[in-house]
Amino acid sequence: MKGELVVKRTTIRKVEDILRDYPKIDKYIEEREQELRYPSMPGDDNVGGGKAQYKYGNQTLDTLITIDEDRRINALKRQRAVIDDCLDDVGEDTEIIVNELYFRKRPRYTIDGLITNHLINVSHTKAFKLRNEFISDCAKGLGLYEIVY
Repeated sequence: MKGELVVKRTTIRKVEDILRDYPKIDKYIEEREQELRYPSMPGDDNVGGGKAQYKYGNQTLDTLITIDEDRRINALKRQRAVIDDCLDDVGEDTEIIVNELYFRKRPRYTIDGLITNHLINVSHTKAFKLRNEFISDCAKGLGLYEIVY
């Protein structure tokens, strides 16, 4: 077990949460970009105070730089890319398992249900192995794993 990749239960839960959010990642990115483009400005209490005339703001440039550097947006894009890469490397059965368990708003089947209804054509043990390997690959791609020495 020395130097072996071990995925902790808490890590599995974290990856599963990220997978459940995957279908909404684009919406989250768009919402965050809107927050940065159109920040809510506090009311101006400086009644009667003057403002500099002919002063042009760099709001557009600042917004582009902020969006480009925003940690939340970059983290979401990274999560999307890692999951996309992991999905590209799996077979049809794994894709069906992941779609049903994590991407559906209201899953209809468990892994056993997918097997019983012949939606996947693998054994019980193999189905769980496929799911666990996918989660492990995502954890590795996301940097969420533990090495046991």
